[in-house]
Amino acid sequence: MSDHSDMERGSSSQINRRSVLRGIAAGGTAAVGVGAMSGTASAAEEQCVGGLNLVEPAEDYPVVVRDPGILGIGAGGLSETGDMPQGEDEVVIYIHGWVELLTGGAKAQGATVQQALRNAGSDIATMAYNYPSSSPNWWGQKGGAEKSGRKFASWVKQYQEENPDTDVRLIVHSLGARTGSGLLDELVNELGGEPVRSMEMLGGAMARDTVTVDGEFGDAIANGAEEVNNYWSSADNILDEILQIGEFGTEAVGAKGAPEDAETPDNYNDIDVTGIVDGHCLYYDPKEGCMETVVENFPEGFQGGGDSGGFFDDWF
Repeated sequence: MSDHSDMERGSSSQINRRSVLRGIAAGGTAAVGVGAMSGTASAAEEQCVGGLNLVEPAEDYPVVVRDPGILGIGAGGLSETGDMPQGEDEVVIYIHGWVELLTGGAKAQGATVQQALRNAGSDIATMAYNYPSSSPNWWGQKGGAEKSGRKFASWVKQYQEENPDTDVRLIVHSLGARTGSGLLDELVNELGGEPVRSMEMLGGAMARDTVTVDGEFGDAIANGAEEVNNYWSSADNILDEILQIGEFGTEAVGAKGAPEDAETPDNYNDIDVTGIVDGHCLYYDPKEGCMETVVENFPEGFQGGGDSGGFFDDWF
């Protein structure tokens, strides 16, 4: 079910387009070498640190961390830091994108998402998942992100079992969309766990056809969540310009949505936020982002901190 809503395009971008293109030119073919990585990373850093209203996280902000190994090679077990939410009606798990260390860090990004949710009127508990994402090898990071999602699925399943009355939502950004999709597939299709309440994809850095019924993550989306909402913006320069070069012209679901003529799972929705989001890291900006729209699109009555009214139980 692909629902492309129309919104007016923003008038300006947080990224200087010429500087982004200079970064691409310096990197040659992009995404595989350090030169290309630096072009992407500098654009992301300019916007995601300099242009984003990042929030200073509390010392005890909860994060699940995957052992990074060396540049993602040999990444292994999971550990917890901070005060994990227990016994909540709902919890949001935020999953970051590529070059997390250059874009504020998973902990600060998670705290920023939490503040954006608060500004949107939701008091839902939040936490973050920090997986290795800083290797300059884009294609290796694609596979590594999915593997990290699958690794995290066992933790999520255990958390659901320990907190059976807590509904889990995922908010995933950029490459984190691949992490979240791998998580859903592993959680439900491989481990036999319960679907999460929803997955909200912000500027998803994966191909448009991956979310279709016959696509790479079609089954994961159909079975792994009650609802999957894809927030895309054609003003997302990093996806619209840089990612396409690294992917040899493949367009991202976060820049265009699913293919217009393709069949998507019934629980999948495309939401065009071009008129709200004017850059790759601004989706979850507390002042300029689209988190109010995200909260509005949570299933009715489930915006954090409230009684579920039995709706989710009835859904199963």
